[in-house]
Amino acid sequence: MFKGWLLFTFILGYLSLLFLIAYYADRREKTGRSIVSNPYVYALSMAVYCTSWTFYGSVGKAATSGLSFLTIYLGPTLMASLWLVILRKIIIIAKENRITTIADFIGSRYGNSILLSALVAIVAVVGITPYLGLQIKAIIKTFTILAGETKGSAEAGWFITLILGIFAIIFGARRLDSSERHEGLIFAIAFESIVKLLAFLVVGVFVTYGMFGGFSDIFARIQDSEYSELLYLGSAVSYKEWGSLLFLSMMAIMFLPRQFHVAVVENSDVSHVSKAMWLFPLYLFLINIFVIPVAFGGLLLGGGQADADNFVLTIPLGQNAYPVALIAFIGGFSAATGMVIVESLALSTMVMNNLVMPAIYRFNEMRGFPAIILNLKRVIILVCVFLGYFFAVSIGEFYSLVDIGLKSFEAVTIFAPAIILGLFWKRGNKNGATIGIIAGFAVWFYTLLMPALLKSGMLTEKGFFGYLLHSEILNPHALFGVEGFDKWSHSLFWGLFFNLAFYIGFSIFTRQTEEEQKQSLLFVESYSPKMLPSKGNYSIQQITDVLGQYVGRRESREIVEQFIARNSIRRESISRQELIRLKDEAERVLSGALGSAIATIIFEDKLTLTESERGELSTSIKQITETLRLSRQELAEANRNLAYLKEFSENIIESAPLGIVTIDSALLVRYWNKEIVNMTGIKKGEAFNRPINKLMPWVPGEVFLHSEQGEMTVQNPAMQTLKINISPLKDPSGGFVVILEDITEKKKMEEQLFQASKLASIGKLTAGISHEIGNPLASISSLVQEIRSLRGETFSQVPYRDGETPVSENNHGNGDGEDSLFLEESLRTINNHIERIAKIVRSLGDFARTSSREKIKSNVSEILDRTVNLVRYDKRFKNVRLVSNIEPIPELMINADRMQQVFLNLMLNAIDAMPSGGTLTVSMKRRGDSVEIVFSDTGVGIDEVIIDRIFDPFFTTKPFGKGTGLGLSMCYGIIREHNGTISVKSKKGEGTTFTINLPVEE
Repeated sequence: MFKGWLLFTFILGYLSLLFLIAYYADRREKTGRSIVSNPYVYALSMAVYCTSWTFYGSVGKAATSGLSFLTIYLGPTLMASLWLVILRKIIIIAKENRITTIADFIGSRYGNSILLSALVAIVAVVGITPYLGLQIKAIIKTFTILAGETKGSAEAGWFITLILGIFAIIFGARRLDSSERHEGLIFAIAFESIVKLLAFLVVGVFVTYGMFGGFSDIFARIQDSEYSELLYLGSAVSYKEWGSLLFLSMMAIMFLPRQFHVAVVENSDVSHVSKAMWLFPLYLFLINIFVIPVAFGGLLLGGGQADADNFVLTIPLGQNAYPVALIAFIGGFSAATGMVIVESLALSTMVMNNLVMPAIYRFNEMRGFPAIILNLKRVIILVCVFLGYFFAVSIGEFYSLVDIGLKSFEAVTIFAPAIILGLFWKRGNKNGATIGIIAGFAVWFYTLLMPALLKSGMLTEKGFFGYLLHSEILNPHALFGVEGFDKWSHSLFWGLFFNLAFYIGFSIFTRQTEEEQKQSLLFVESYSPKMLPSKGNYSIQQITDVLGQYVGRRESREIVEQFIARNSIRRESISRQELIRLKDEAERVLSGALGSAIATIIFEDKLTLTESERGELSTSIKQITETLRLSRQELAEANRNLAYLKEFSENIIESAPLGIVTIDSALLVRYWNKEIVNMTGIKKGEAFNRPINKLMPWVPGEVFLHSEQGEMTVQNPAMQTLKINISPLKDPSGGFVVILEDITEKKKMEEQLFQASKLASIGKLTAGISHEIGNPLASISSLVQEIRSLRGETFSQVPYRDGETPVSENNHGNGDGEDSLFLEESLRTINNHIERIAKIVRSLGDFARTSSREKIKSNVSEILDRTVNLVRYDKRFKNVRLVSNIEPIPELMINADRMQQVFLNLMLNAIDAMPSGGTLTVSMKRRGDSVEIVFSDTGVGIDEVIIDRIFDPFFTTKPFGKGTGLGLSMCYGIIREHNGTISVKSKKGEGTTFTINLPVEE
């Protein structure tokens, strides 16, 4: 025998080893080198299903009921064959909807119902408490057997329970979870699965081959013993019970909270399910291969069936094989602790998320709120573990390990209709699920738990309960007078009957809410929530603040910074799509700590959608719902029509002279037509499913950040000028249609037309300017003639040096001095006229030169001044009064030459409209994010009938031969190139006003 302190040392040492293993796995995961994300660890973690029930209870069940113990393992094996259909779908839905517990899953399916989630959490806690008690009972009992005395067993049990609770906190609540996954815990559970398997195999080999002559020897001896009936099916256990136990175990492997946690929440890759489908059944086969030899060996060695649960320990102890007994104890303790830690973590998360948080989450402004949440979770873990302890010491002694475990199997089967039907039937609603679960739980409590409480003495059989026990209709062992069932089949039949009846009945006769309709689509059709419009205005700081209120400000900042670094995002230029992903990440993190329903409420409350956005979301959901209600015949007909339309549309798109590309919300190419192949040289197969920015790096990426239609002109490396039109797809999943047109030749023609327009403007100015040039030339000519008529005409040719007197002065005295003054004045006048002519010619030259299309920061006021100076030379301008109101404005990113052409066209048109003179008012001011430039004349005006056509090419209001009709059309095009607008207001006889708005780029 072993001393109690020595066993405690082994227990603490083993738990410390588990902690070190978990710590190592966590460190590897943080460095990006996960050792957990593989199908083998995933399959081993699912073996948490094999608890002390498997290690001890299966031997006891085999010793009393023969082969019926196999139902507990055949059920999961059968269910594993359906995992690709059921488990895979559950995992995908859970990941998309950030679900962390089975209560969250059911509540989310039925309209994010907090009430339903709370109900599931209560049922789970009450239903799983016996299972936790089973593990505590097994540990206490085996500890007592190895210690060789019962004295102090209660204290030892209490202390062991406390140790398990503390280690459960260390594994699952060291800090407020920033992720629903715990890689360290899963690696520790996988390690425990290996430990308990090896330990059981050691005991099995010891008994089968160390004490007997192998399998054949044991079976031959049992055949000749009084226990020979255990070898035959249906002898100790009826076929009805076999079927019931098989079904219960099929449901348990899916819906036990710990199984849901390791199989769904902790899954790192849905593809792991394919390998786990055969690895997990293989594990069950290996751990059960020696169950019958150990059970039969114990009976052959004189052990009683009542104590068969302990054969794994008592057989080695009876043979003084203490090392084997210690290995068996460690294996059984490993099986129990794995279950207790994971189950208490799963239950505490359910209680916290669905019972506690709905009551306290609005107190998030309270100081130290994250710490309060963390400490509450720790307390709940301890409460869950100690609930199991109290069940073990009060009720557990009256039942075998298997009987206790099956009560919990029955309890979680209550969830089966709500989950399985909810995955495949859209009409299932919250009312049906709620009433069905209540009915199933009531039957379970009445037929299984109440008899256990009566048997333990916690309830008395006298009075009301005595009446129930002897009632023909309400007897908990034979409800409504139906007899012939074993207790498991009886409870299962009536529980499922009422559960299904109420679920289906209420779902048919009551209506779903809009939220339930949305969630039913997400679950039944496996739609991703990202396929639905995701709107709302929020920033990085808002998301960080919301997160910080619940997980702590430091950790919230770390989460956001890690997301930004992991996705190579620039904080100052984060896109809308990246913000949506960050918000989803924050909601996922919050789901790990508070539950998906509360996380959804928090983010809807803090980052609220506008009414119009909610309406759009609701409309999208209704449209999807209506579409899915089509009958099969309508769908078949619609499918044929769609196939025809698809082929017809593709033929049109392929033959279109435009490059057409469609991309999804992730900016991956989904369609690439023939013309775009010609434009880019990239074949369709090479382009499909590749990022658009890799295929067309010359298209600015920011154009895809806003779900708005846009148009731009770019030049690719092949020097092609392409006009690009980008339109968002009107589809819930998002995406864009990109249309490219090669306008290289068109641009060349525009340049030629623009230059021709300049020449036309120059020609228009020539008449007025020739007069301006003629006047100074006439003056120059006259002055030259005057100079020549002076006496001593050759004086200007005589050179003289400093100090000498010009010849003219010596020859002509005072009269010649007056001539010199006249000569000096004449030369100055000639020089001024020459400079004036040079300025006119230079202005014409500057305007006439060929310009580039490059846009640079330019002073619009200076451009306007240059244009006004150019127009001043037109003789018609002498009768026009110019009024200017120019306010200081920032420099704009424009093409100065093209903008001068706009100003010149508008001013010349204004002069043409005022042949008898008038007033031209030019104003310039900033209005918000744009600059407003206004040209207003007092001319003849434009008839309202034709004003809408004045920007059309070749349309003119001037007499035939006086205008081309291209000036205003060109002005319109230039302003559009600068992302601006130009508008006109006019009335016949009241003048015309042109208003230009150009954007200010900070």
